[in-house]
Amino acid sequence: MEAGNNVYSNLISIIVPIYNGQDYIDRCVRSILAQTYSDWELLLLDGASSDKSPELCNEWQEKDGRIRAILFDKNRGVSEGRNQGLREAKGAYLMFVDVDDWLLPDCLQRLYDDVQKPDVQIAGCSFKKCTDKDWEEQNLNEYKIEASTLNSTTASPLETELSATRLIAGKDFLREGILNHDTRCWSKLYKRQVIEGHFFNEDYTIGEDMLFVWDVTRDAKLISSSQYEGYCYYHNENGAMLKRFRESDIDQIRCWKFLLEQLQEENNKEENEKKEKCDTSVNYSINVIGKTASILLISCMLVAGKLAILPAKERKQYVHIRRQCSNVLKETLNIEGAYEGLDKSYCFKVRFFNRFPDLYLGLYHILKRKR
Repeated sequence: MEAGNNVYSNLISIIVPIYNGQDYIDRCVRSILAQTYSDWELLLLDGASSDKSPELCNEWQEKDGRIRAILFDKNRGVSEGRNQGLREAKGAYLMFVDVDDWLLPDCLQRLYDDVQKPDVQIAGCSFKKCTDKDWEEQNLNEYKIEASTLNSTTASPLETELSATRLIAGKDFLREGILNHDTRCWSKLYKRQVIEGHFFNEDYTIGEDMLFVWDVTRDAKLISSSQYEGYCYYHNENGAMLKRFRESDIDQIRCWKFLLEQLQEENNKEENEKKEKCDTSVNYSINVIGKTASILLISCMLVAGKLAILPAKERKQYVHIRRQCSNVLKETLNIEGAYEGLDKSYCFKVRFFNRFPDLYLGLYHILKRKR
């Protein structure tokens, strides 16, 4: 990652990739303008939107000198937008925000304060799922309330509990963060030195967040993880994870399979080194591999479920996807601990799909139609 100009020591660079986001841009930008921490730059990276997004980006750039509109001539996906943002960023700190999401007014300040702690190189907060109604209520009430409570010298026990933070060593974040559902690149503030040289894999459209976070956190000394819900995740019924089946849905399997293979390779290397040293200690990464395998099995079932919803004639067009799901699932079932990470429902689904994949898809389709 190379900044085009000098890096500014307290500046937070906020990277927002956009494609046809005209309905959300104003909301996202307004939430950043409302931040109590004001030393930021906002990079609006538009991927050749066919709606009014480019015009809105330019309008915001004219209104506030901290905002930069970066317009592409082609849409190459959210990963390329984020990667270009990493190249353009001038800040000593970087943050990713999706265009349909927004921040509470003190989000940047809290993350900035957390990342100042000794050896902390990444600070993350929790998030809450929000709707358009939530934005309307926050815009009228919560923004004013938050500003008035920031100067309070005492916090209630509930507030203290909700904003509690814990410190996680970078080498442990896979086990304690990623494998416990914290795969998101957003809602985190990164110091430039830990994110330097890391980019999103542009070959994936789903799961690229997880691989990026895994790659970056391994280089971090400490990650601060707060329960404070400062990031508002827009629950969009038309979002990528909720749309009808697309062939690119297989990417979530590819990403977890890639991670699993990397962990197995690293584990084998460690085991060989231990044998040379006659070290008989147990390698905890075996448990990590088993948990990763469980998530890969779930990913296979999620893709199979989306495939099953399609009408039978259309489903036949994606026989190769069904076979990929089946093949990966069969391979993964041989990994120690893969089953242990599944609840009873998924254990049943995995066994059924493994033995009778086409029957499973047909029955799943019927059940979904009845609901």
